[in-house]
Parts: sequence; C-alpha cells; structure tokens
Amino acid sequence: MRNLFPVVLMFVVMNAAAGTQPLVTLSDPAGDDFGDGTLVYPQRSDFRQGDLDLQQLQISRDAHGFWFEATLKNPVRAPVGVHATVGGDPLADSARKGFYQFNIDVYVDTDRIKGSGNSFTLPGRKVRIDADYAWERAVILTPRPEMIRNQLIGALIEQYPDRAEAEIKASVDRSLFFPTRIMVRGKSIRYFVPAGFFGGSDGGNWAATLLVTGALTSVPANFSLGQSNRKPLDDLVLGVMQPADGHPVDTFGHGGGNSGPVVDMLGATAELQVRQLAGKEALTGVTWGDGADAGRQPVMQVLPSVIPISELLQPEAAMIPRPAEQAPAQIHPGHEGSIAQRLQALQQLLDQKLIDEAEYRQQKQRILNEL
Repeated sequence: MRNLFPVVLMFVVMNAAAGTQPLVTLSDPAGDDFGDGTLVYPQRSDFRQGDLDLQQLQISRDAHGFWFEATLKNPVRAPVGVHATVGGDPLADSARKGFYQFNIDVYVDTDRIKGSGNSFTLPGRKVRIDADYAWERAVILTPRPEMIRNQLIGALIEQYPDRAEAEIKASVDRSLFFPTRIMVRGKSIRYFVPAGFFGGSDGGNWAATLLVTGALTSVPANFSLGQSNRKPLDDLVLGVMQPADGHPVDTFGHGGGNSGPVVDMLGATAELQVRQLAGKEALTGVTWGDGADAGRQPVMQVLPSVIPISELLQPEAAMIPRPAEQAPAQIHPGHEGSIAQRLQALQQLLDQKLIDEAEYRQQKQRILNEL
C-alpha cells in the first residue's frame, strides 16, 4: 500500500491573473532534521538546527512548466559573507543561486505503476526507494547545478569509455533535471522545471520521494583513483556531505555506526523516517491524485537512442556502502609529494570542467604557497 498522510490537494481552475495552477501541498513534521536519529549539524557558526528541516513542499504549474517550492524551518542562508572552510574563498563567488547549505532531491513517479521505474538514488545519497514509488524523473536542487551535472557526466564518461558522450548526456538529461532558475525568499526556495522534462504528464497523479542532504559547494579531489581497482562512480558523492564520527566542523556528525547522509525526508512521521533510515529500508514517498494508473501493467517505451539511466548508474555499487570500505587516502599539506598529487588532481578538475579558470588559479596559488 502506498503511504498516504495529510496532503492538501488544491486542484483549482487556472488563475487567469497569476497564470499558475497549484497542484499539491505536502507537509512534513517539524524538528526531524536528524536523519536516522543520530545526525548532528556541522559545528560551524553558519549551521544551526532547523536549517535543513523541511516543513512543506508545494508543486504548481503554469503554461511553461512546473514550480517546486520548498519551505524550511529557518530562513534560507545566502552565501554572501560566508567563506569556504578550505582556502577561505568567498562562497558567493561559486555558489551563485542564493543558497549553499543543502540539496533537495525529488524522485517523481509519474506513472504510478508498481515496479515501473527506478528504485536507486543518485550517488552519495546511499538510500533506495520502495518499488511502489519507483521513479521515472528526478529533480535535483543543488547550489551549483552546472557543476554537479558536469561531474556526473564526467564520471560516467570515464566509467564507460565505450559509450559516446552524446549518449551519456542524453541519458542524464532525459531522467535528471538540475534547476538553474531559482528564487529564494525568506524560508522558501522556489525553482522551475520545464514541462517537457516530464514528458507531457500534467502532475495531477504523481508520487514523490524527497530527500534533504547537506551540500558540498566544491568537488573534493579524489586521490584514491589510480591506487586501486575502484571505479569513478564508487567514490562519487555528487555534492553531498558524508557524515563522520563525532562532532566535525565541515560535515554532519553522528555517534558511530553507519549513518547515512540523508538529513530529512518527506514522510508521515519522524518515527517512520528514523525506522527507514536506521534500518536501511526502502524509502516510501507520498502520493496525490486518484491513483488511476496504479493497476495498469508497465508499458515499455521504445527509445533506442536513449540509454536508460539505470544502466549507467549501477545502483548496487552507487547506493550501498561496503562495511569494510576504507576512506580515500588523506593527503597532508606540507609534504612535497602530496603537493604534486594535489596539483595533478586540481588539473583533472579543470580538464573535466568541474572548476573554472578563476577557481583553478586561486586553488593552485594556495597549494604553491605551502611550499
């Protein structure tokens, strides 16, 4: 059975003045921004309890597409005046969408057919979705959408050298959308998804699974590549803070064990969230509409020119952490060999267009200053 909880449905006649039709408003319990019950916020002055506490998601549409609006407990923090913890560069120079603390993934089941769609999530999330909510499209709100899209495509090109770059880009863009049209006001963040992304679906009969995670605004250099048989997707966190033991400064902390990075999810109760995340269960989402498609059999679409995203992301490797997995090798500043490795990794980020020339020059000079 699909999980139904208080949902305010607002199917209304198009407002001629505003040109926007509200579709659904979904509420989430307050005070549940602790993931599996053990997560604590980064010990920094620019993070505090409630910053990633989702309160509500509203979806509406106009003649051109869909507007998603997420409301949090605290006002959305702007990057202006905030400096990166590594290097001290102003975050506003790179995070230019008006926010920097979080990602919001919305995995949308557009056909409401059990078993039709994907049950994995993107790399770095480390959760899976119940088959009742298997998704066809995912909307990924992140502070640096162009960078995250390029990072994912670059990793896929490296992992699948026999695939044409155009094929990989088409697969990513068919299933994943990284909004760039974003508006922040107070506690709310509003972002646009064009109608064509959802393949003609009107949004009146969907299901959705929503995840909130802490955001990384830069691409961490991965020094473990080339030192083992690990593949590019194995270590890809794709803009998500990964929790660490204790009370760290730069990421979420926990009291030990194997806590995942999801801070909040759209669900009926905090108890359900804790049970599913702590128990590594498949996550259940929310539904609206009459569910008329739920009894139909999946209809296979013949799209030979587009690779299914499930063939590229290898969910078994990308979602489930290995218990004995070691962290990537740490490179300590001040060692000449480590500086050479850091410069090499930095050059790779530039070559893959994950950083621009200005970021490259700033980071290179900072590394050279340590000599």
